[in-house]
Amino acid sequence: MGRSSELFVIAALMLLVFSLIARFISPSALGISITWRGTGYVLPPGSISIALATLMCFFATIYSLWMLPFNRTATLLHFGLTALGILVFWVAFYLTPNSRAAVSTVFAAPAAVLLAQSIFVWNLFHAVFRMPRLHG
Repeated sequence: MGRSSELFVIAALMLLVFSLIARFISPSALGISITWRGTGYVLPPGSISIALATLMCFFATIYSLWMLPFNRTATLLHFGLTALGILVFWVAFYLTPNSRAAVSTVFAAPAAVLLAQSIFVWNLFHAVFRMPRLHG
């Protein structure tokens, strides 16, 4: 399963490089605004990329565990849907920030990425239950 974990590491590295480049792409105060308990917060694109890279490193760590027999197809599907959702999110965020479709996509893509994480949870539970047991 080493190759699958490497895909997540490569995606994390790409997100980290993007977080460095994001400062030059949009030097304005462009970001994702969140209101929580009456206070507004703006998350810059670099911070969002670093958080996503951290999430990708978490998945790479779990998938690199040699003792868990992960389903390779589910792992690749998890990676593909997660990477596609992140890519669609950033394209919609930067290319067309004023269109109604892009705003909808900016909110729908993270929801799709979160839904794709159910594949990871399913794959992890199946791997834990299929793990060889030591009989003592």
